[in-house]
Amino acid sequence: MSLGGFIQGQAEFGKAPDARFNGIEDRFYLRRARLNLQGNFLESFDYKLEADFSGNSLSESTAVRAQLTDGFINWNRYEFANIKAGQYKTHFGWEQILSDSKMFTIERSLPNDRLTDGRQIGASVTGGVLEKRLSYAVGMFNGTSVNSSQNDNDHFMYVARVQGTPVKTQVKGRPLEWNVGVNALTSKDNGVTKAGFGFDSTPATAADDNLFVGDRNAWGVDTQVKFGLFDLQAEYLRNRYEPDNDIPANGFETDGWYVLGGYFILPKYLQAVVRFEIFNPQLNVDGDSSDVWTFGLNYYIKGDDLKLMANYLYGDQDGVEGGRKGRLLLRAQVIF
Repeated sequence: MSLGGFIQGQAEFGKAPDARFNGIEDRFYLRRARLNLQGNFLESFDYKLEADFSGNSLSESTAVRAQLTDGFINWNRYEFANIKAGQYKTHFGWEQILSDSKMFTIERSLPNDRLTDGRQIGASVTGGVLEKRLSYAVGMFNGTSVNSSQNDNDHFMYVARVQGTPVKTQVKGRPLEWNVGVNALTSKDNGVTKAGFGFDSTPATAADDNLFVGDRNAWGVDTQVKFGLFDLQAEYLRNRYEPDNDIPANGFETDGWYVLGGYFILPKYLQAVVRFEIFNPQLNVDGDSSDVWTFGLNYYIKGDDLKLMANYLYGDQDGVEGGRKGRLLLRAQVIF
């Protein structure tokens, strides 16, 4: 049994490069403050219990409350078939699965925030073969939201992911690794919050309620390359929504993608990062997409355990006048 956690203190200044920052002023705040307990027992089981004491959200809040992030038990007797149950990250979207404390940028891309489902309560089977160079995950979840024991209907959300490492070698003394992943998701929803698409389950009211009722299917592909001091990451996600009330349309597709490059200017210590992303909420509508550039520097004082991060986001947000807008994000991270 071990006790640990991490703290991410953050500061932000500037305008809103994408919809997540609309209406948010310059501020200091705790992005994440987590405490976890994890360990193993009876030789073939491991577990994790983690809570966040900062609210775990980009949104402004005047009443931050602690909430459970992870709580699961995993049967690990066979490496090729672990059985996991509880609340944890679903197996859809590589950037979403990546640990918050190990990312190269301060925030995830907008496509990842809009097109994946984060943590849910459910169960899955995961495993690895060929010395873990090929792994898989298949799971079923309530598909409602984090910290919700409610299922909105008699249907579950099903997800599946396969990831492989075609290349893992050295070239002139420098490590070279190439990973590729594919994943899919399907769900029948009856009131799941999905912001940014114009869903409205109660059209008689003045404002959209962002609640989706209908069928949802999604897929995605991703790749990561690491060669010496250089890192390359790319991901494409695509969803199809079929709202029961045809609002905002009678079936439509949405997609998003990003490409990220990172290079260690000072090996092990100073890393420069550039990311470009595009999010398109409705592929059949012209001119509604938004794009964001992220320029960053990461200073690893003691790896990810103690690091400083600075990002400048420069984005063109759909439906907002005034052209591109920039926002500076600063973060200090401590893992203990």
